[in-house]
Amino acid sequence: MTSILLYVSGVALILFTITDLIWTTLWVDGGAGPMSKRIARSTWKITRRISKNEKGLFNIIGPLILVLTLLSWVLLLWIGLTLFFSGDPESIVQTTFEGPVMWYERLYFTGFTLFTLGVGDYSPQPGFWQVITALNSGIGILFLTLGASYVISVVSAVVKKRALAQTVTGLGMDSSEVMRKAWSGEDFYQLDLFLMNASSQITELTQQHQAYPLLHYYHSQKPQESLAVGIAILDDVLTMVHHGLADKGTVNMMLICEARSSIETYLETMTSAFIEEAENEPPYPDWIDLKELKLPLVEEEEFSERIQKVSHRRRKLLGAVEADNHEWPQP
Repeated sequence: MTSILLYVSGVALILFTITDLIWTTLWVDGGAGPMSKRIARSTWKITRRISKNEKGLFNIIGPLILVLTLLSWVLLLWIGLTLFFSGDPESIVQTTFEGPVMWYERLYFTGFTLFTLGVGDYSPQPGFWQVITALNSGIGILFLTLGASYVISVVSAVVKKRALAQTVTGLGMDSSEVMRKAWSGEDFYQLDLFLMNASSQITELTQQHQAYPLLHYYHSQKPQESLAVGIAILDDVLTMVHHGLADKGTVNMMLICEARSSIETYLETMTSAFIEEAENEPPYPDWIDLKELKLPLVEEEEFSERIQKVSHRRRKLLGAVEADNHEWPQP
């Protein structure tokens, strides 16, 4: 009875871990596996409670979750395989001298065959247990391959997040500053190339967030490297152009609509999985500063009415900025 329990427990633990591993690393539409998701959320809540939003500790949450996820996969696979081998007391034999194999020696054997090709002081019984040992090594190779590719994919996506954020914030740390630089005196067509690149990058990052939810927990201490801040600045610019300009001929509205659509999809992905909509609406762009540029703007009262239509969207943006432990960008 004990042997059957060990076999069943070992197989169940191995299958659960492999499922979570494949779910998290290979299933693009599935997001994180059940165990990985719980590890991420629990670590997020505990670390935030301990750090009290201190940015130094707050910024290690992403790497910490990644390490804990990898360690969880390793430990559960190791334990599951050890339990399975423990179902038969004679599954492993010592090659140097005769005697019973203790539990810690089975742990030692399964660990070595999981991570390497094994050592010569222990060997499996001929037949069935030799096949299981080969499968053990195969599981180890599977973990190392998928784990390494997962880490590379996540780190690569984090770098892209920061690169896009710096591209936006490099134009200005608030929407008014970006508007001043984009306005040629006659039109906003200098924004065209930037918006084409930014829209595709935001769409790509949205897909990466769906495939690797761990990206939600990677934060930057500097606002210039925060994607949430960068997108908030960019969306404020798009809001001003879309709802504030009286003469739409000064801007390529197709690119404006495409960029707004990309940001909307990004916000939907984030709010469904990670952020909460802010209770209050963020501050309006500096209208007086924009008037000084002699832009073809609608009246301030009309703009206030129009911008109310996107208050829900702007509260999502503020929620994303606050979740990233930053403040709304403004002059």
